[in-house]
Amino acid sequence: MSDSSIVNLSKEGDSNFSNATINLTKVDDSVNLSNATINLSKVTIDPLNQMSNPSNQGINLSKGTKVELRFKCMNLKDMDTFSKSDPQIFVYEKKGNNNNSKPTLIGSTEMISNNLNPVFKKTVTIDYHFERIQNLKIEVLDIDGGGKNDIIGDFSITLGNIISKPGKKVIGEIKFNGKQTGTIEIIAEEIQETGQNIILKLQGSKLDKKDLFSSDPFFKIFKSSSNGNLLVYQSPVIKSNINPIYNPVIFKLEELNGGDMFRELTIEFWDYDTIGDNDFIGSFKTTTDEILKGQIREFPLINPKKLSKSTYKNSGKIAFTDARLIAQPTFIDYLSGGCEINLMIAIDCTASNGTPSDRTSLHYNTPTHESEYARSIMAVGNVLAPYDSDGKIELLGFGAERFGGVTSHCFQFGPKAEVRGIEEVLSTYNKVIPTIKLSYPTNFQEIIKHAHKKSIKGVDSKNQKYTILLILTDGEITDMTETIEEIVKASSKAPLSIVIVGVGIASFELMNKLDGDENQLTDRNGVVATRDIVQFVPFKKYENDPEQLAAETLCEIPEQLIGYMKSQNYFPNMKN
Repeated sequence: MSDSSIVNLSKEGDSNFSNATINLTKVDDSVNLSNATINLSKVTIDPLNQMSNPSNQGINLSKGTKVELRFKCMNLKDMDTFSKSDPQIFVYEKKGNNNNSKPTLIGSTEMISNNLNPVFKKTVTIDYHFERIQNLKIEVLDIDGGGKNDIIGDFSITLGNIISKPGKKVIGEIKFNGKQTGTIEIIAEEIQETGQNIILKLQGSKLDKKDLFSSDPFFKIFKSSSNGNLLVYQSPVIKSNINPIYNPVIFKLEELNGGDMFRELTIEFWDYDTIGDNDFIGSFKTTTDEILKGQIREFPLINPKKLSKSTYKNSGKIAFTDARLIAQPTFIDYLSGGCEINLMIAIDCTASNGTPSDRTSLHYNTPTHESEYARSIMAVGNVLAPYDSDGKIELLGFGAERFGGVTSHCFQFGPKAEVRGIEEVLSTYNKVIPTIKLSYPTNFQEIIKHAHKKSIKGVDSKNQKYTILLILTDGEITDMTETIEEIVKASSKAPLSIVIVGVGIASFELMNKLDGDENQLTDRNGVVATRDIVQFVPFKKYENDPEQLAAETLCEIPEQLIGYMKSQNYFPNMKN
């Protein structure tokens, strides 16, 4: 028996294996077990039976526990002149004690306007590893919409330090240049991943009128904890309506209740006021289990301050008109639910490609000598085109001299705004490229801005669309700062993925910066991309394997689409 052989010990009851039965499983007929010996010093005990199940081979048993971090700040320094600061928290992790290791951005909260005592709704989730030192740097910024963000301060701590504190709660000082600029409270909570989502749709009836004629109601959902109620979700405000109907919301089940179906939930309703404090309408308590069973048709909203009145019954009633569990949506779920995929192709027409009629040109394309541009279009386009709902592909160019001798960084490539299928893309490319006057420089901003603007048209939860912009280019760009800003904007608002294929022998060193696989893209004002929407692949690396080129280029698209849909709280539409 080899040292790596697997021995399964099975024992009912306690975990003492002194009397356990050792089962040797004969894997194939060539193995003779008649004279087998067992070296117990080499035996791997697998009480979870992970290794004996072929489907579990390769599982990392030391995989970290998911931990959710919640933040609130107190008495932040005011960085603005005519208003209060607009704080947002960014969490960075540096693993181990190596001072040269670069911190990685783990996540961020939302930005809260004009507030020096913010309670952030958005949490940051991190993998906790008992066996590792996980150094965290919590940075608090004042977000300035048009200018550079100001650093309010930061707080450093290890994740283990937070976990080990009573109630997993830490209060610390935010400092900048050695001076305290505020206080931060961090609460950690272990999350039991369920693989399930929950959809909730709420409807109110006869809510109290907190204004003269009506109310502007919104609701908050809290889950109970040893540190008090924790805010899970806050709804949008519905103006002037005491019978509000809210759009459905979707959560990961563990976000709502930490995986505990009987954990107490508190749902509060408030009347929004533009000036002054919001007015409390009422609240009720329930559990996920109670909501899903649907045995209670309506929950009365109770305002404790009104209970002493003999005529008081409630402050309105709330019904869950939809409450159900669904599995985590997949890429296929969105496609089968009717999500439209739109493809745009942008071709580099700068002079660095060389004159198309010259054999050394990257645009030199004949039936016996297909250019790298043509081969890239075929390899990537033939995979994407079948998903394009109407088969129409917008074909664009950039970096050519147009009317009046001015270089255009985004123009219609050919006589038609859209062509049908990859064959027409190639035929248009072959006809048009010899007629174009190549120019300079290489800029991406206008192309991405155009794709951003077009991708958001007519998109909502019922009309789901997603655009893939394929950019083919031969070199580095000269508008990196502006391009990053445009990508950061698109990452939060646009149903868009950007695929960049580098043709030719340029180094493309800066292109890898746009691909946010290692570090999240951050613009010059400190605004961080909320999603990684760019994938860069050099053509030369896979020029002899078009299938692998397509695979490397498109591998991130499904997760990027799912990430956008989740960020907008869009879940797959019901199948027809």
